[in-house]
Amino acid sequence: MWLLTGSIAIGCAWCLTRVGSSAFAFWSYVVLGLIALAACLCRVTVLVVDALDNLAPEERAARATVNKIVSKHLDTLARRRIALVSIDHYGLEETDAWEKELRRFLSKVIKPELSEEAISILAPKGKFSPAIVDMIKERVGIRAKELEARLMFDEDMTPLEFEQWVAASLAKSGWKTQTVGGTGDQGADVIAEKDGLRAVIQCKLYSSPVGNKAVQEAYAARKHHTGGVAAVVTNGGFTPSARRLAATTGVLLILHSELERFEEMIEKRSSGHDCEFSTLAPI
Repeated sequence: MWLLTGSIAIGCAWCLTRVGSSAFAFWSYVVLGLIALAACLCRVTVLVVDALDNLAPEERAARATVNKIVSKHLDTLARRRIALVSIDHYGLEETDAWEKELRRFLSKVIKPELSEEAISILAPKGKFSPAIVDMIKERVGIRAKELEARLMFDEDMTPLEFEQWVAASLAKSGWKTQTVGGTGDQGADVIAEKDGLRAVIQCKLYSSPVGNKAVQEAYAARKHHTGGVAAVVTNGGFTPSARRLAATTGVLLILHSELERFEEMIEKRSSGHDCEFSTLAPI
């Protein structure tokens, strides 16, 4: 980098010999500015290299272990962040619940996986250093933004993306979700759990109303996965026969635009109130 600085200075000095006296003052300022910029770049590079060199092999290994654990639980952490971070009346992020969840993760998940030496390096006074906490927050924040992007419904998304969208939407409302679509799913695409209740969900991205088959599959999937609630979520609406079958089998029917009211619909049906788009499976 010092070689680069010298090269810039020499090159700029040569340029000054090629300009007239009237432009000399102006170009002098330009040259000095370029030299100063190059010097700053050199200094920053040296500081970064020094910082990396000062990171002991033991600390590198300890951080790598933390990163490995975070990678294993990254999606869960991201969903918890989405569910727990809210915006207050002043438009500010309310992060207290998320900070508490992160402290619990550090204490109950990461710390037991670390050696005593690693703990003494990363949490010398029993508390993880701000650098470690910030590193985890940054990774989780990036992943949370990726998951939140899925919450933007798009008619052109694939059926698999629709399943992921349903799971992410419910996770934002505090449900623990997993996508299980594929061979052996027995009709379930998403399983969601909250407060001891398990919902088994069929996801149908259709351009026309959903018929009886999806209701039958959801009903069978609830029994197979021992769920308390069976549901079909779609963007295309439901046929009259599907509604009648849902009424007799106890399957919850819901439009994608009503998904944020999922829990509310369950509660209303449990209390005997009717819901326009839904019927509740027996618990």
